[in-house]
Amino acid sequence: MAAAVSGIGYKRAAAWAFSAPAILCQFFFGWFPVLFAFYVGFQRYYFVKQPEFVGLRNLQSVAADPLTVTVFQNTIYYSILSIGLTFIVPIFVSILLMEMSRKTIRWMMLLWFIPVASTAGIAIWKYLYNPQLGLLNGILKGIGLPALKWLDDPALAMLCLVLPGLILFGPGLIYIAALQNVPEELYEAAELEGAGFLRKVRTVTLPRLRPVIAMMLIFSIIGSMQVFELPFIMTGGGPGYATTTVVMYIYNLAFLSYDLGKATALAIVLFFVIMTIIVLQRKFFREDLDT
Repeated sequence: MAAAVSGIGYKRAAAWAFSAPAILCQFFFGWFPVLFAFYVGFQRYYFVKQPEFVGLRNLQSVAADPLTVTVFQNTIYYSILSIGLTFIVPIFVSILLMEMSRKTIRWMMLLWFIPVASTAGIAIWKYLYNPQLGLLNGILKGIGLPALKWLDDPALAMLCLVLPGLILFGPGLIYIAALQNVPEELYEAAELEGAGFLRKVRTVTLPRLRPVIAMMLIFSIIGSMQVFELPFIMTGGGPGYATTTVVMYIYNLAFLSYDLGKATALAIVLFFVIMTIIVLQRKFFREDLDT
């Protein structure tokens, strides 16, 4: 009996020993920054001076700032465009690819799997959009169409930020991997029932993809609401404030205006906005197949 108890104690100690590094990393690089943000958000915080408690003044400053509404509108607009193009389109592309030959599927998976340096890719796209020397305007002029201002046009700038995501972000590889696990018997049964291509997609493919789609949707929402590098590198937030997102404005407040308290308060607001969207998404788009 004592040997059994000691054996259980040893297993528990070993489990905690193996889990401790991950738990510590999660605490120091995950939860601690969140807790510290709530501390800074209620302070007039300085890098080298003693912080001063100001209560809700930072949140009131965020609420009264007219740019807060603008940057949230820009971020939501970017998220809608990004999810519509870089999230929904790869689902249907992956479904169509699964109707092709195995050789074609392998080549497309290889192309999707090729690692792309996102920062370098963004810089290349910035030069493609150049109004004078960019390749895109060169193509337009070559086919007799007028050149566009691209990133310098407030009406086009946000769309221009989203388009690179079709290449730089390829969730289609994940969808193809998930589709390959769908039993062929389900498609054969659907064909015996007289189902065509669209009906098979609706009754077999999409339900089987639903857990993956739900997971990828969460990642897409979080990533698009926290977008920073695209507008920072390609437009600097311009023209005007047309492409200034919430995270970019947080960066400007913290490291250009040195208003760390207000920047952190805005980050807290963004945190609750994302959490609200995720909770609603989890409520109305469940990943289990029976709902």
